[in-house]
Amino acid sequence: MRSPTVYCGPMWGGKTEALISALVRARIQEIPTLAFNPAKNARYGTKDIRAHSGASFPAIAVTSGAEILAHVHDLQPQLVGIDEFFMIEGAIEAVRVLRARGTRVVIATLDMDSEGATWESVGELLGIAEEVVKCPAVCAACKADAYFTFRRGRAPAGRVLVGAGEFYEPRCWACFDEGQRSKRAQVGRGSLFADGASVKIPLRR
Repeated sequence: MRSPTVYCGPMWGGKTEALISALVRARIQEIPTLAFNPAKNARYGTKDIRAHSGASFPAIAVTSGAEILAHVHDLQPQLVGIDEFFMIEGAIEAVRVLRARGTRVVIATLDMDSEGATWESVGELLGIAEEVVKCPAVCAACKADAYFTFRRGRAPAGRVLVGAGEFYEPRCWACFDEGQRSKRAQVGRGSLFADGASVKIPLRR
């Protein structure tokens, strides 16, 4: 396995599923493995990395890269898995240290926020990764490949908002852009979407 290996893309793209598959494979190969989940990622609890499909792998909840390194020091795994990398403060520094020590690292993370801006730490991560796998979802509006995570108009403010279908949906670029422009227009009129429902945008030809 190349290290770091990064599975990235929008929500519902199968990133965590791919991470879990890599961790399960390592366990079958009897490679000492340790997995981490951000403590704030409480959608399905924090004791497991869990995909939307229901697949899971035991994990330790952490808030910082320093905590990752402390657990690695104590337990000495050969392979470390990190889910929702962008949520863990200082995770990029931990990855650099693990790489220098020869510990293999596999990661699942959103690459962009719901405004289409790259998470700063993820940008650094992609720069040092030996393998990057982009995992597209299916656009909720037109069913094309989706590489963006769209936040519905009635979702609470804040760059990090833990949630799933109640706040977010995957979209292709055309539908994401149209949705963003619609939200800006609604804000300009003093309101957002009345019910938070997705706006169905026809596929552009």
